[in-house]
Amino acid sequence: MPQSSLEQEALDRVARMYSSFDRRRRDPPRKPPEPEPIPEPKPEPKEEPLPPVKKREGLLDLLFKDKEQSLIMLLLVILMKDGADMNLILALMYLLI
Repeated sequence: MPQSSLEQEALDRVARMYSSFDRRRRDPPRKPPEPEPIPEPKPEPKEEPLPPVKKREGLLDLLFKDKEQSLIMLLLVILMKDGADMNLILALMYLLI
């Protein structure tokens, strides 16, 4: 009789498998849960750049701002010390205007 008990056990297992299979067919398939949206990081507040500090321009800054003008002015000073012709000095001054 041990064989009949084995057959009975096998039949019970088959019945359980079919019943679980029927339940799965009747129940709608479950959708996998949707992943949670990843929260976007908050943008860090940007530091506004400080306005550039305006530096007072001195006499040398004004002289060396335009190289051509500074060269003419230097030439004027040298020629005036050497006692150059006044027409030449006036012509150089005209170039500065």
